[in-house]
Amino acid sequence: MSNYETTVSRRERNLDHWDAETLAAYLGLDPDTALPLDDDTYVGIDASIMFYAQWCKNCHKFAPVWDTIAQLVHAGSTEGNLIMALFNCELNDQHTKLCSGAGVTHYPTLMYVGAGPYHDSDPITSAVLGDKASGPYGPTILDRTVKFQGNLNIGDSVLDWVKAMRGLSTWYKWNNEGWLRGLRDMFQNPFGKKRQDSDKSKDALPIGVPTGLKGGSSKSKTSATSSSTSASASSSVSAYKLEKELKTVEEKLAASDKKLSNAELASTHGGYVIDSFLFPATETVSNTTKSIFNGTDAKEVGEESATSVNADAFTKMIEFDGWDSSQESNGGPSNAFILKSCIVDLTLDYCTRLSTRKTTEYLDSISTLPDSEYPSFTTMEAKLTALVAKTEPYCANFNKCYANNFKKTEEGFDCRPTDCPFNNKAACAYVSGCLSSHIHDEYKDALDKLDSANSTSAAEPDSASAASATPPKEKTSSGGSWGMKK
Repeated sequence: MSNYETTVSRRERNLDHWDAETLAAYLGLDPDTALPLDDDTYVGIDASIMFYAQWCKNCHKFAPVWDTIAQLVHAGSTEGNLIMALFNCELNDQHTKLCSGAGVTHYPTLMYVGAGPYHDSDPITSAVLGDKASGPYGPTILDRTVKFQGNLNIGDSVLDWVKAMRGLSTWYKWNNEGWLRGLRDMFQNPFGKKRQDSDKSKDALPIGVPTGLKGGSSKSKTSATSSSTSASASSSVSAYKLEKELKTVEEKLAASDKKLSNAELASTHGGYVIDSFLFPATETVSNTTKSIFNGTDAKEVGEESATSVNADAFTKMIEFDGWDSSQESNGGPSNAFILKSCIVDLTLDYCTRLSTRKTTEYLDSISTLPDSEYPSFTTMEAKLTALVAKTEPYCANFNKCYANNFKKTEEGFDCRPTDCPFNNKAACAYVSGCLSSHIHDEYKDALDKLDSANSTSAAEPDSASAASATPPKEKTSSGGSWGMKK
């Protein structure tokens, strides 16, 4: 039954294979939520649908009968004015949700969708028997639909049911859309003979969702053939489908823009980090003057005997009393808190890279050991912890320091070193990049945005909308401002 699988509506002979959007349009359901639409619009064409699942043996057995009935009633053509369709309820989550919304509880389930309401039971029987009053397949829960409750092994009974439901739908349309017109046509052609000058069987009904959701305006000019290729060419595109595809494209464009923006930010940040290595922030120390500045923007200060040394971010933290700093509620983050955030971030990055490197080296060293000698997970964890502690003691204790707000640990480890605690001098230079004015501004902007987002989430909807509509201020460098504000 693989021929009945489809994700795009198509027609083979007289039988249509429906996608989710087409079923939703005919049943008056929202394609995404499977809930009934407020404005349930009859598409202008009746449909009889077989709901099935691939694993259902009875579905495979009944499918050829359904196909034969479709040919007998000239389904898919204006002569039959009826679409007969197949719908796989378990093709994907959307199909399953729609079948549940349609009230499908058994496979296969046959459902007719017409112009007017159907009644599958009377009020008294329904009151006594409940859901069982309608029959073994349960009651229909949507307007304009009715389920076949008979024996699927008797093909003639299914054919008679399809014809009867079509007749009821036609009678409803005559009574609600001009029954005199139908009566006049009956008198003009009393014996129901086909007109010789118009071969209606050559006019195919639309495949998929009818354009405009009206039978008169959705009539396809394409000739009906047994070829699925030529039938697919006559498929009309639904407005919902176009809108959904447009939304998908817009979401992809937005995601691409975000990725591009993130890539640009990462590239810019990488450039700043490289600059901090090549031109590290320095201190000029003399008997009378001590100042900090970026290497590329350096100016001569102090006495001729003054010396220039690389600045240490951890030393500055002690000078600023930065370890106890916190995000301020007004006025934006202090320089001490910006420096603390940057040091914590870059220290965590370095320690994570070190731990990953040591783990890889250790696993490579034991990869050739036989299973009998391979260490347990507890042993490996202890070994890796010891390796990291031997290489960088500060990294081994960093998690405890962070959890304790960088106060001394219970073991007496000092979490607030007076200078860079790393044995790797390159790591010291990396973390001291926090003293760069550019990196300072990056962290300041990030903290400002975080504070703004937290404020917006607590604001009224109108205020939030107004805040989001306010254009961002042009970014200007603060020059670092280290030590000017604690």
